[in-house]
Amino acid sequence: MAVARVALDGAVDRAFDYAIPPELDAAAVPGARVLVPLGRREEQGTVLSRRDVSDFAGALKPLRAVEPGEPAISLPLLRLALWMARYYMAPFGLCLRAMLPPRMRSARVGSGDGFARERTLCRADPPGAGAGNADRSVSPTARQAEILNWLGEGESLLSGFCKTWHVAPETIRRMEEAGLVRIGTRIRRRDPLASRRIAPSSPLPLNEEQAAALRAIVAALPPNPASSRPILLHGITGSGKTEVYLQAIAEALTRDCGAIVLVPEISLTPQTIRRFVSRFGPVVAVLHSQLGPGERHDEWHRLRSGEARVAVGPRSALFAPVRRLGLIVVDEEHEPSYKQDETPRYHARDVAVVRTRAEGCAVVLGSATPSLESWRNAATGKYALVSLKRRATAGCLPSTTIVDMRVESAPGGGGAPGGGSGLVFSDTLVRAIRARLEYGEQTMLLLNRRGWAPRVACPSCGHVETCENCSVRMAYHRDDDVLRCHVCGAWRRVPDACPECGSPERRLAGVGTQRVESVARTLFPKARIERMDLDVTTRKSSHEEILSRFRAGKTDILIGTQMIAKGLDFPNVTLAGILDADASLCVPDFRAAERTFQLVAQMAGRAGRGERPGDVIVQTRSPDAPAILLAAREAYAEFAAGELAEREELHYPPFSRFCLVTVRSASREAAESYAARFADAIGRDRPDWILGEPCPAPIEKSNGVWRFQLSLRGPDSDLLHGRLRAAIAALPPAGDLSVACDVDALGGG
Repeated sequence: MAVARVALDGAVDRAFDYAIPPELDAAAVPGARVLVPLGRREEQGTVLSRRDVSDFAGALKPLRAVEPGEPAISLPLLRLALWMARYYMAPFGLCLRAMLPPRMRSARVGSGDGFARERTLCRADPPGAGAGNADRSVSPTARQAEILNWLGEGESLLSGFCKTWHVAPETIRRMEEAGLVRIGTRIRRRDPLASRRIAPSSPLPLNEEQAAALRAIVAALPPNPASSRPILLHGITGSGKTEVYLQAIAEALTRDCGAIVLVPEISLTPQTIRRFVSRFGPVVAVLHSQLGPGERHDEWHRLRSGEARVAVGPRSALFAPVRRLGLIVVDEEHEPSYKQDETPRYHARDVAVVRTRAEGCAVVLGSATPSLESWRNAATGKYALVSLKRRATAGCLPSTTIVDMRVESAPGGGGAPGGGSGLVFSDTLVRAIRARLEYGEQTMLLLNRRGWAPRVACPSCGHVETCENCSVRMAYHRDDDVLRCHVCGAWRRVPDACPECGSPERRLAGVGTQRVESVARTLFPKARIERMDLDVTTRKSSHEEILSRFRAGKTDILIGTQMIAKGLDFPNVTLAGILDADASLCVPDFRAAERTFQLVAQMAGRAGRGERPGDVIVQTRSPDAPAILLAAREAYAEFAAGELAEREELHYPPFSRFCLVTVRSASREAAESYAARFADAIGRDRPDWILGEPCPAPIEKSNGVWRFQLSLRGPDSDLLHGRLRAAIAALPPAGDLSVACDVDALGGG
């Protein structure tokens, strides 16, 4: 018998050989899902390869079952998963599972195809038309003739027909027995867009810059050489990048190629879907985590069958089984949400580039504020740079005002108090909002911190309420009058007295989006105000409902966290306010300035995208910080030059490879001790790499687990991978200890 090498679905970092029974030989091909014995239980996995003989000296167990039909994972995706496993130091099985929709991961191989079915009703075949009911001489009764007349010559849904015409199911059963009708089944598509009405749209005229960008992308589409470089499309906010994407995909479709469009946030998905469906109709398939398992299953299969040709969604949509893939678009390529935070810890932007090499297609990375890695790749010629330097419409960039909140909060400095400590709105921002309300224009306000107050402290002794499971302060949420941990989700009532000194007084320190909303309702009582953050977007369609009301002009002021700062396009927004713009500068992270620049510049780009000019007001206590000053001017190139010079001097990415190792244990002492021994195993005094000292993670305790970290930097990823693998082999974690290696980590350092 032939041999199948199988990667199991779990976190086992090795493959196993199984004999292929003759009856399963045709289906057991690379990429096929299989059921195999493992000890006394059965496990699921994916065939990696076939061979004639095995290296295993003993008798091989046979495969138990193979999923029939086309392999679940294509050969290019299979090769991509193997690359991910090597590069991101992750088990094969987990990389392969990441490429499948949830229902296919959980369904037992051979248990069914996972499609929903519905019963149908039609007239029976006339005598002599084929096999079936034996008695064709039965004449219908008057009632049956009436039902046949209603049924006509087509096929109807059985339940709908009986409900519409008030026909009892028993009557239909008797007609089937008499050979008058036939009951069948058909697949019922679970359509995530079934409730939406989206009007078709036509291509918009392009300006000279957009047309040049489109030509560059089209030149890289198949059947052009697969050696085309990735394209970095650097376009300022409002420069019309999406229209370029749309017309490039239209060209790919004319060449019988498909496309994948990645967006960083689910909040962006409804708007992006609307634009792409309006242009391409039913060939667009949607893939994101807020769909039901059945909807994701059906959309995935529409892509695999070729019925759908364009996949749209967040990072997991990168693995969509698009036939004859011609183009991958990574919109807002700088966004950290493209990095998976659990194994396999892949970066969708980087994996997209690798997939295009395997598929021989084009890739476009678009952003107004590119990651410094992509920017340097363009500067060194690894990527092709295409720029859009002016807005697509006749409008100009918004004017920006930086408000120094140190002055506003000083005695006599004015400002709109938010209750407790701190100010929410400066006088400048209040006046600007009132002017927009008077003119019937809209305002967007960003504060990247949810809840009412991020800290609850005792004014007598200084005690701060913290989470019992995590080493973080609990935030006060006024909507339900509780303290919540934003790490593990735990909550509890606010205690009546301080547990340290017994004082009944409490001080709510800091400002969150709930408090911003409350103060805004007090200052602007006639305004229609909505808030958009994780607390109010838990339902499946909540993102779309909030944004639809805002788009329709039913909301005057939209307050939100960073989910409102990215890629949204509302022509009537003429004011963008950024509260506490420098909060992210205080994070102990070498990317802090880059992220601050990106957030401020992206939020500023929401204003003035229509015919009327826009204004941006940035409230900060660090008005001289280069990240804020340059973001206010959208001076990305100047910011990148300064930041890259600092990174090069300190040997940080993109001038080195960066890995972050996290050690976890229920015991703080065990985690700390193992991290120190792991650092010794890597080798502290070597010229080939820079090893950071083991230290507590920024969130030292999470969900009851203690975490210590150490960073490793070096010029070559293979070198770092080798050192990490050698250290893990020398010190295999035991008990509840675990080690996670985050290759190309976005945080830390």
